[in-house]
Amino acid sequence: MNDEPNAALLVSKEAQIRNHMTGRSRLPGGEPRKASQRNKRNMGSAPAKISPTWRASMPVLWKGRAGVFRRDVGDGENAEVVIDGRVYRVRLSELT
Repeated sequence: MNDEPNAALLVSKEAQIRNHMTGRSRLPGGEPRKASQRNKRNMGSAPAKISPTWRASMPVLWKGRAGVFRRDVGDGENAEVVIDGRVYRVRLSELT
């Protein structure tokens, strides 16, 4: 009777080791992967690009032209930039 708990622990340890063993990766059905799939790694989605927080009077570049950030239009997509005394409405994603 004392051997049964130890046997259960042994079986659970073997199951853990089996799940984490290294070796050739196989498809869920057990068959090996095709040659074109062997060296590929599953990559997660690309990290989200964080856009800077623009404030009024900050210097910006838009299409290679230097200007000054005037204001965010409020739609989350456009902003106003002053370049050579003229006000341009530009996409926030185009500013650097």
